[in-house]
Amino acid sequence: MRELNMDTQRQNFWKESINNEVTIRNRWFQQHMSTGFSEPSEQTKPRKVIKVQPLQMKALPVLEKEAPATVLPTVEVPAKSETEMRVASATTKQLLYTGLSAEGEGRKAYLVQRRCKNPEDKFQFPLTSALEVGWKIREVGKKGEGKPAQFGRSRIVQDTFFRTNGCF
Repeated sequence: MRELNMDTQRQNFWKESINNEVTIRNRWFQQHMSTGFSEPSEQTKPRKVIKVQPLQMKALPVLEKEAPATVLPTVEVPAKSETEMRVASATTKQLLYTGLSAEGEGRKAYLVQRRCKNPEDKFQFPLTSALEVGWKIREVGKKGEGKPAQFGRSRIVQDTFFRTNGCF
C-alpha cells in the first residue's frame, strides 16, 4: 500500500527493502540454477493416485399416482373495441412482406409508415398520460379555441436572430 506522507527517510527504507528482496531472489536463483529445473524434487513428485470404485446407486421405486387433472382458466379474447391498437391498412401491411429491412424496405418501411400516422389514427384511446395531453389536439385547433402564444417565437425573430449554420 502506498502512503502519501512519505519523507526521505521512509523512502530510503522502502528502496533498501526492495533492493534486498531482489538480491535474495537472485541469490536463490543462482543457487538452484546449477541443480536444474528438469528433475522433480520430493515436493513436486506426483503422488500416488488411489483408485476409487464408482458409487453404485440403487434404483428408487416408482410411485404411481394419478396426477390431478389441472383445469386451465379460459382466456377471454378482447372484443374488437377493446383492443389497444387499430389494425393497419392492407397497403401498410403489404410493406412487411416486400424487401429487406437493411435496404429500407420490409419491416423498416412498415414502421416508418406507422410512425407517420397520428396517435388518434393508430389507437382507439390514449394509453398513457402523455397521450392524453395531446389527444384530439387537431380538433381543438380547428374549432379556434386554441390561440397562439402571446410571447412565442415569431418567424421574424427566427429568421433574423437565430443562426441556422452552426456556431458562427
